[in-house]
Amino acid sequence: MTTTRARNRRSRATTFALTVLMVGAAQAGALVATTSASAVTVLSTALHERVPSFIGSVTLGGINTSRLRDITFTVQPKPGATATAVSATYGANYLVASGRVDAGAGTVTIPVFGLYEHYTNTVALRVRDGRTTNLNATLTTDAWNGPFSASGRESITPRNAAVRLDYSYMLLKSGDVGPMILDIDGNVRWAGLTAYHSPGGYLWGNDIYFDDGQFYCCGSHIYKVGLDGTVSTVADYSDQGVWGFHHNYDPGKRGLLVEVNLNDATDGGANHVESTIFEINPSGAIIDRWNISKILRDAMGPSDASTFVYDGWDYFHNNAATYWKAQNTLVVSSRENFVIGIGYDDKKIKWILGDTSKEWYTYASLRRYALNLLPGSLPGGSIAPVGEHAVSITRTGELMLFDNGEPSFNGADPAGPNRSYSAPRRYSINLRKMTAVETWRYDHGQTLDSNICSSVYESGRSLIVDYANTSSGLHFVGLGAGDQVGFEYRWDGGCGNGWNLRPIDLANVRY
Repeated sequence: MTTTRARNRRSRATTFALTVLMVGAAQAGALVATTSASAVTVLSTALHERVPSFIGSVTLGGINTSRLRDITFTVQPKPGATATAVSATYGANYLVASGRVDAGAGTVTIPVFGLYEHYTNTVALRVRDGRTTNLNATLTTDAWNGPFSASGRESITPRNAAVRLDYSYMLLKSGDVGPMILDIDGNVRWAGLTAYHSPGGYLWGNDIYFDDGQFYCCGSHIYKVGLDGTVSTVADYSDQGVWGFHHNYDPGKRGLLVEVNLNDATDGGANHVESTIFEINPSGAIIDRWNISKILRDAMGPSDASTFVYDGWDYFHNNAATYWKAQNTLVVSSRENFVIGIGYDDKKIKWILGDTSKEWYTYASLRRYALNLLPGSLPGGSIAPVGEHAVSITRTGELMLFDNGEPSFNGADPAGPNRSYSAPRRYSINLRKMTAVETWRYDHGQTLDSNICSSVYESGRSLIVDYANTSSGLHFVGLGAGDQVGFEYRWDGGCGNGWNLRPIDLANVRY
């Protein structure tokens, strides 16, 4: 699946969408030529069996299936909504390949997702089958009583329509039901409700919106959830020694970056806890990997590494990674230590950004990679991250992250500072001079302390911040230009309910 924004550029998402289109093309010959003189009509509507609050379907009759080009649905926004309408276009090849066309009867059934819960939704439909027919259907959904329901929402700053936000939807990574989607008006619009759990029965939201669904884990598998509620297995990595996925899935150079725990046969069977990253393609094949314990050992030498790198122990705690194209670098967040830049191809350390009062800086073998943090122009000067999450690269080429402000938890000595507040931050890095400077921060008046989890991501000129584990619950803050607050919503709960939140686009989705 690609969005309107992505169709005109070559990207991983475009490449992945071709897989779906090619399957459809291969089966297009199965389409029986029919000619219907009937007007296109809505024959029936239905709600999804497992997720009747957000997903439904519409069956259309009177369609000339031999000339069918595509069918588009648009969920009409509620009065007063500021989120753009959810809409998707299903091409004929996709509909045939997914078994949604009955050529003999001249009917097609399309999934409709992104519905408002407990509401009579008006869905606009456009059918192109040699004619163009526009018509409406209604789907009345069930109430949603799960996490982030409207009844549990506190609008600290209600949606301010005067503040432009360059996104309308957010993918929430939840340990309760798997991936969820919220809109900027504070409504839940989709929930995964996956039935897949790890062998211990624990579900963690390691998901990312990618192509025509979410990739997510549990155990030694990766599964994909489609927006229509379908679930499929992507790959099983038990033969690689993987005994669990953890934390985040992020975009890589050629595929997806996924973080794994494994007994690594390529490293003498060592038990690597939160210190290995795979890059996988859409079919789940491993196309690259980073053994961070080995990378550190090679850089530090056996003497230093023997007191810093520990197999079988969460000494590193990798919670996010991202690809920095301009540097051809893998940027990795180690909550226990620092943010580290590793050569994508040579697997060697390029730089380290972190608080110099922590243990890592006592090793000369690591200190030589440290970026010199310049004072900059922000109040109080540049501040190094500690306990950070959600590394990403902004449109202006800066490193952005959520700085939790927490010391190390798992034995580092010194453990680093323990601040009374958390703040997303951006840094400009000059590799030629080996310097960094903090260029932006949003500290929320230093009123929120989120000690674990949490995130910040950019969409256009807007940001979404997730304070996921504060003493007062979860706070989601949408920031427009000049850090104007477009909304701030609060729900009870903590890290396990919604540990990471990132913008996604659900307008003009194409299958």
